Amino acid sequence: MKLLFHRTRSMCPCKQIQKRIKKSMAIFAALLCLLSICHTSAKEEPVTINVMIAYDFFIPDDFELIAARADQLIWEKQQFHVQFFPALIIDRKRKMEQLEKEGITIDVSTLTDNESLCMDLGPLLPIWEQDICEIATQEEIEHTKRNGKLYTLPSKADYVASFGIVFRKDILEKYEIAPESIRTIDDLDKIFKEISQKEPNLIMTAPLWTHSGFLLRYHQYDAVKNCIFTIAPTAEEEIVNKYTTDEYLSWITMLYKWNQAGYFPEELPLQNLKGSELMRTGNLFSYFCACKPGIEWEENVSSGCELVSVPLMEPRVTNSSAEISSWGIMKSSNHPEESMQFLYELYTNSELINLFTYGLEGTHYILLPDGTIDFPDGVTAENSGYYPNIGWSFPNQTLSYIWNGNDPDLWEKNEIYQNEARRDASLGFRFDDSVVAWQNHALNEIASTYAYGLETGMLNPADYLPQMLDEMEKAGAAEVQAELKNQYETWRNTKKL
Repeated sequence: MKLLFHRTRSMCPCKQIQKRIKKSMAIFAALLCLLSICHTSAKEEPVTINVMIAYDFFIPDDFELIAARADQLIWEKQQFHVQFFPALIIDRKRKMEQLEKEGITIDVSTLTDNESLCMDLGPLLPIWEQDICEIATQEEIEHTKRNGKLYTLPSKADYVASFGIVFRKDILEKYEIAPESIRTIDDLDKIFKEISQKEPNLIMTAPLWTHSGFLLRYHQYDAVKNCIFTIAPTAEEEIVNKYTTDEYLSWITMLYKWNQAGYFPEELPLQNLKGSELMRTGNLFSYFCACKPGIEWEENVSSGCELVSVPLMEPRVTNSSAEISSWGIMKSSNHPEESMQFLYELYTNSELINLFTYGLEGTHYILLPDGTIDFPDGVTAENSGYYPNIGWSFPNQTLSYIWNGNDPDLWEKNEIYQNEARRDASLGFRFDDSVVAWQNHALNEIASTYAYGLETGMLNPADYLPQMLDEMEKAGAAEVQAELKNQYETWRNTKKL
């Protein structure tokens, strides 16, 4: 033992160092090899992004088939996978919160109405900026920006705010009522009174869908998002509480009168039903909806009836309508580059858009020789596994097919309609409520408590409108109005420079 110890102690220091270096290098080489293997393994593991997609009234039965095909399309072109999470529009926020609790991070979502949750697309945009600029106009891009930043892709969908009503054509013809004679709520009142007497078994009218009330698409004044205040169309562009306007009072007073007269369906407050679904029963005369090129065809297919549309409001482009198809990347996204690639496909890939708009060719629709599409034999809007009618919710609806029976020049006419629509003076303005966040939240809560009842005729405006306005005054309406006015005047002055 002594000898062995002696030999070790007498070894040349240089050789000891060389031996230690060789040993260290071997360990380092092993670590590099291990890291290389891990890196290769990670590189081989395909990326999957999580995308939330919202539907109006129901999640289609064949959604999983559509999602699987969409994932396949993205994989073939971009080499990453997409997991889709469907939700109803009214339930989207709650669904996203639930997924977050389950440890699932949404990378991309539709209806991204809160820029504080969205990623600025600017740093991710340059690769495809030229393509996007060729699709969208500079005006559409500017209207989409918020505080100078682009959080969502500019809409090429139906972004005009419109408001109208559709009637059963056979009833109008039976009683020789000309659609051109209908322009105001007073005109509607006279017609409902006449038809209700002559057709006592008919329900006179219904909303676009029952959970939202009759004034869903009614935007008489410039819209300020997430706020009870709006901008009156006067020379001074006065900031007013929209619930105090004469137009609002006229509508809710008439709605209360109609409800008292029994003009509305009994199901109104009980469940989420589409006006077109109620029309299919054969017991409904009319329902409120959008008014735009192609709307009669859309509602004819959805309702199974021949309908006539009548506009009740001048078409306008508002802040809310310009963002109707707002798809963005969440700030919490784990894969922003792949998410931007997905948005690009959603903006430029016609196969993907038609898939989400109409479903699978041969199963949910067939392509006709003239380039339009129709249902396969035996398939209807009612029994199809995929007919959600949500083409408007995608950023580039113009890539979708035109349905048989509709105007072959629909997208060209729609573009003319959108170009001719009046632009709100406030278009591009964003209200930052951080200074009055508590008050603004309280005001919105009060509005949500009363508005549905008032806008379905279930609450008497004479009693409940003053009560709502009194609660708003006590909750800080004056402070929010003053802050909004200051911000809007500053924004207007900046625009003039």
